[in-house]
Amino acid sequence: MTSIGHGTGKDLRESPQDAGALGTGGPGGEAGPGEPEGAGASEARTDGPEAAETARLLATVLVPTLARGAVVRRPLTEGLVCAAGGDRAGASTLRELRERHGDGPLPLRLAGRDAALVLAAEDVGRLLRETPEPFSPGGREKRGALAHFQPHGVLVSEREERPRRRAANEAALAPGHTIHPDGATVAAQADEEALALAAALGDGGVLDWARFSASFDALARRVVFGPAAAADRRTTELLRRLRSRANWSYAAPVHRSARSEFLQRMRENVAGAEPGSLASGLGSEEGLRPEDQAAHWLFAFDAAAISVFRSLALLTSLSPGAHAAREEAEVREGLNLPLLRATLQESVRLWPTTLVVVRESTRETVWRDRVFPAGTAFLVVSSYFHRDSERLSYADAFAPEVWLDGRAEGDPGILPFSYGPAGCPGRDAVLLTASLFLRTLVRGRDLARVDARGPLPASGLPSSLNHFALRFTLDGPRS
Repeated sequence: MTSIGHGTGKDLRESPQDAGALGTGGPGGEAGPGEPEGAGASEARTDGPEAAETARLLATVLVPTLARGAVVRRPLTEGLVCAAGGDRAGASTLRELRERHGDGPLPLRLAGRDAALVLAAEDVGRLLRETPEPFSPGGREKRGALAHFQPHGVLVSEREERPRRRAANEAALAPGHTIHPDGATVAAQADEEALALAAALGDGGVLDWARFSASFDALARRVVFGPAAAADRRTTELLRRLRSRANWSYAAPVHRSARSEFLQRMRENVAGAEPGSLASGLGSEEGLRPEDQAAHWLFAFDAAAISVFRSLALLTSLSPGAHAAREEAEVREGLNLPLLRATLQESVRLWPTTLVVVRESTRETVWRDRVFPAGTAFLVVSSYFHRDSERLSYADAFAPEVWLDGRAEGDPGILPFSYGPAGCPGRDAVLLTASLFLRTLVRGRDLARVDARGPLPASGLPSSLNHFALRFTLDGPRS
């Protein structure tokens, strides 16, 4: 996927790492790079954290992540974890584990499941580049979760089906193109929905998450299917209900009647997709299951809504970057809005919407001096890498410039949309849609944050930001 912006920084994520980190051995335990010649899986270390360390990992990282909701956020627990500084505590735990156990993935045994905690940025790069083989994006937990509302989505497709479904997604979403081929249509949809929201608020009206998300949901339906779908709230309601069950993955039975109704509505929406909509670019060949692919797009747009709403908090911050991005919204015409796109990317870097990225090994793997059996779930805690002050000088600042000069794109530990063969194919389409919506929403208006927390500081940004608690006013237009 091409870099956003015009920086010249080397993209380490797309090139081989000279780290000697990973070898993927077959059943015979083939030696990996960095091992003595002839070393095999039988000689590799298998030790993991001590009981007290595992307990702390559970308390500060894994349990809070599950409590917040991996597929759809739960307002109560999101608020509690953010208020308690959960992301900061989790990062501290991971940093101490790395200091004690080294850079290599740390083996874990969780509820009878083989897992490994990824602790070094270069290992994140290798893991994502070597997807889907030997590291599948569709592990057991993800298959269990997505079965609730998109059982044939590309991420959980079988090996023989995945390539053509991925190709269909890419043909419709046009990854690598900052401006989608139907960008003018996307802009019209974004403008209409943003203007309707601003008009509904009026002067003095408070923009909270409920009102904002309803508007952004309508925008998502517009962009995916066309203007006629803007009023189709039932489809989004069904999706949210199914996603709530998906938080429990395979531990919750599939609500088959709700899923059947949802997927039938998706089929009808895809069949009626209007020219210029994303779904109009999906094929209809046998086995493609376009309703499942489009279901994932609606799911992903919910994360985009969180990012846009948090971006309003960044635009009202005391950072110089906020002034520059607001100025772009006021004066820049056309579809290319690099600073607003960078603001959105910073929102996801600072407060990731995907809390943990998971890849499951398809065969035995030797990584540095440890061996991992087939079926190991490799866990990447996004916030730990995105806010690593030992590696990133801008870790806790709003720094949109790092997306323009190549620094963020070149860091293997920064993965707001993932990357590699299973990277989000909708990245550019989402950034285009969200930046255009953001411009129209704030242009000519006095944007202010009015909840109890007040504006974000110029530096030392909080490790967590509860989007459910944010409140804004959008008075205007200014004279």
